[in-house]
Amino acid sequence: MLWSLLLFIITISILVTVHEFGHFFVARLCGVRVECFSIGFGKKIWSHKFSGGTEFVIAMIPLGGYVRMLDGNAKNLSTDEEKQVFDKKKIWQRAAIIFAGPFANFILAFILYWIIFMLGVVTYPVKIGSTIPDTPVATVNIPSGAELKKINNIQIESWNDVNFALMSILGQDDVTITYLINAGNNHQKEVSQRVDIRHWYFDIEKESAIKTFGLLPKTLEIYPIVSKIIPNSAAEKAGLQVGDKILSYNEHPYVDWNDFSAIIKKGDLIRLKIERENKNLYLDLMPSIQANGEGIAGLYPTSEAVIKQYGCLEGFGKGLEQTVLTTQLTIRSFYQLVTGVIGLNHLSGPITIAKSAGQTASYGFTPYLYFLAFISISLGVINLVPLPMLDGGHLIFLLFEKIKGKSLSIKAKERFYRFGFAFLLVIMGIALFNDVLRL
Repeated sequence: MLWSLLLFIITISILVTVHEFGHFFVARLCGVRVECFSIGFGKKIWSHKFSGGTEFVIAMIPLGGYVRMLDGNAKNLSTDEEKQVFDKKKIWQRAAIIFAGPFANFILAFILYWIIFMLGVVTYPVKIGSTIPDTPVATVNIPSGAELKKINNIQIESWNDVNFALMSILGQDDVTITYLINAGNNHQKEVSQRVDIRHWYFDIEKESAIKTFGLLPKTLEIYPIVSKIIPNSAAEKAGLQVGDKILSYNEHPYVDWNDFSAIIKKGDLIRLKIERENKNLYLDLMPSIQANGEGIAGLYPTSEAVIKQYGCLEGFGKGLEQTVLTTQLTIRSFYQLVTGVIGLNHLSGPITIAKSAGQTASYGFTPYLYFLAFISISLGVINLVPLPMLDGGHLIFLLFEKIKGKSLSIKAKERFYRFGFAFLLVIMGIALFNDVLRL
């Protein structure tokens, strides 16, 4: 729990810092004086004023942040200071400053996806094992072993892509799926079929989009051939080498990697029979014992899964593509929430975010980066919603000013702010209530 809380604070701090820096950076470009850049609210933990006149603050409550610009209502402003007031700037400059916060969140997500693709992503053929009766895809008779390539225009390279694509089509009438089948003589044939999804619905919190759509993945092939050995591991000490084929363990013929892994976890000495360069050898493997008491060997089998690393330019393109697709999915999900396609019970609050932060981080660095990018995009989209108290609401005020030639009165703005605050309070209450129910 403490680990999840710490990661929640780190996650929020990163996202808020980037968001507020977007406002700060463009404000300075437009000649607006920024008096304070604060990460968090409440009592100051640390502060420092730099030569530009901005005080940078880290505050006690790490659940947000703000950028405070020079107040045009302040008394005794000099002529130069008057020019640095936010309200004195042109409409396009003020709009740019406001939009820069959410835009910075999109930029952060793009950079994170770019890094992810350069670090490498696990890919393997997305093969269909079978289809589930009485589901949308069961009506088109996809053969077992077919390799899924596209859902509508979304390229499929992993089951994560499948889940992402299915989430994006929720609420549509039909969808086109494209897959490859074996046409004989080592040739493959591409097939495209339309699937009726007018009556397809599922509970996002409790059900799998892939399963309710009707797809069951084909079991990933794992071969008993060593593909990698961790340095200084039990496997290396036993004399195992990359390319060794495991024939048996403790006189039991090799059948399944999961069974072999279960034997390793027991932590007992294992008598291995392997094949190396067409010769059979016997080795003794003594697994290392982890903190949880389970044994570990430090070797990886050969499988259909591969880690695909993208170059700088290719990773740039993949990162941009993933950012656009995730943004589209987020906007669509928000629209479905507003129109009732998705129920309010799917709203999540800080407790769910904290749990997700801890879970993804426990899976590894890359899953956490995926999570951080997704939350960053969500924050950017939410802030552009045209509600007072949000950046989108301020942009609507500027649009009114551009059309009417004058800004809204202070009283009118106050009424809108009260409405926006009340609305957000209700939404936050529902999200927190949902969080508690999920505990």
